[in-house]
Amino acid sequence: MRRRIKIVISAAMLLVFAGSVSGHAPVGETFFAAQFPDNGVPTIDGNPSDWDIVPETPYHIRNDRMQGSDPSIALKDPGTTDPSDLSMNSVIGWNESANKIYFLIEIFDDVHNVDRDDVAKFWEDDDVEININGDNTGQDEANLEGEPYNNHYYGFVVPPVEGQSFFPFSLGNTSEWLVPGSDVLDFGWSFTGEQFGESTYYYETAMQVFLTIPRTESPTIDDTEILDLEEGEEIHFSIDIGDFDEPGQTYDSFWSVSDDRACCSANSDLFLAPIDPLLEEAIGTAVEATSWGRIKAARH
Repeated sequence: MRRRIKIVISAAMLLVFAGSVSGHAPVGETFFAAQFPDNGVPTIDGNPSDWDIVPETPYHIRNDRMQGSDPSIALKDPGTTDPSDLSMNSVIGWNESANKIYFLIEIFDDVHNVDRDDVAKFWEDDDVEININGDNTGQDEANLEGEPYNNHYYGFVVPPVEGQSFFPFSLGNTSEWLVPGSDVLDFGWSFTGEQFGESTYYYETAMQVFLTIPRTESPTIDDTEILDLEEGEEIHFSIDIGDFDEPGQTYDSFWSVSDDRACCSANSDLFLAPIDPLLEEAIGTAVEATSWGRIKAARH
């Protein structure tokens, strides 16, 4: 059975790669979201250990797949970041029952900078930005004037400044329901090392995928259209990471999964994968280890 599942996953990947040659940014590249079974869904608390079950290939997005794509900052080829200055690893998952996608973004940085004067200008600090587009339209069709929002932007900056760490962009007044801890979004974070010095930060989030949010002053959750996630489906996304090293200065670098020479639009291909047998095996091993630990504890 496991061999058959592996063949199915391999065939799906080949199909995606073949079809993505004429795809989006980068052309010919597809990213994969690992499917979490219901007993493997991560807890959104900033602790990355839940993600240990996700195999390296093809799910981890490391330095070699991140590039400087914004010409107003600096164009940098994939994998050219200095890992002693900044090193990145992102993993994406999804779960059918919860109808959510999940992100873990791990960033090692020699300087973690949070010093902005205006709380709302979160992009002036070290940040993580995620864009999601469930209807797969290109950047030239994203958030067109007079049309509902179909490109949905999420900014995260920690530690919080004045209690704020999450920033939805250009979505009108959604602050009452599009917040971490709600039914549609959750966020957790943690760090190791020196808080504002050499450190590794973990950004963990779960979200439902909006197809549209009305372009009104105060859209409600009832006004939105939510995508029903399905195995084998492809959506558009981006992960962008801003790095500041000198307080009060401009970007040291800005990294993205996309090479589209522009900032902040979901235009990379994300494939919702079937359940990976290696992931299932890892879950089973973890459950066995936990059960054996309880048995040993009960004997003492």
